[in-house]
Amino acid sequence: MLKLRFEVFNLELGEGLDSSFATMRDEDEFDAQCHHLLIREKPGGAVIATYRMQTREMAQAARGFYSQGEFDLGALPEAVLDASVEVGRACIAKAHRNGRVLFLLWKGIARYLLAMRKRYLFGCCSLTSQDPAEGKQVMDYLVDMALVWENFSVPPQPGFVCYPAGFEAPANPDVRLPRLFRIYLDYGARVCGPPAIDRAFKTIDYLVLLDTARFDRKTYEIFFR
Repeated sequence: MLKLRFEVFNLELGEGLDSSFATMRDEDEFDAQCHHLLIREKPGGAVIATYRMQTREMAQAARGFYSQGEFDLGALPEAVLDASVEVGRACIAKAHRNGRVLFLLWKGIARYLLAMRKRYLFGCCSLTSQDPAEGKQVMDYLVDMALVWENFSVPPQPGFVCYPAGFEAPANPDVRLPRLFRIYLDYGARVCGPPAIDRAFKTIDYLVLLDTARFDRKTYEIFFR
């Protein structure tokens, strides 16, 4: 699992922690407190896909939510946090990036939500970029497409602000989102506010929140039945 994450994040995407090159593993202080969803290949059992997950109870018993290092999660309603699962570190081996593997991951997350009696998913969707202008162009697109939550706004933590208030970026009519980011939005997730810039992981991160209670009946039955 940790080797797969290193291969995808550090070697393929050119992001990830510099410290990972010493061990050829992507690992941080949150891994030990989280549950990990794995998809294994048959035969052989090699890990070909993974997600990291934790509930609020798990976070409170340890180091907290990963996302709270970048975002002020206090801006989210308490009832939402109580009913949420934080997800992250999602990746699929390059040779196995197909609809079936992605479906199995989402099916596993749905089972986890049921087991933990939770309703919401939240976590970071990332751009492999350190360019504030690109971060703002994507945010402008999300606002224009009504893909941002309107009843609350979660700001980045000090030191993680991607661009200052009033910052203007050149118009970009050809904004392209990473595939997983787009899938979250297609299923009804919305962005919680302006992005954070993660200098250590070399990404620009958007906090997204998905309310599974808003799934239409067909989508709900696909994942939860």
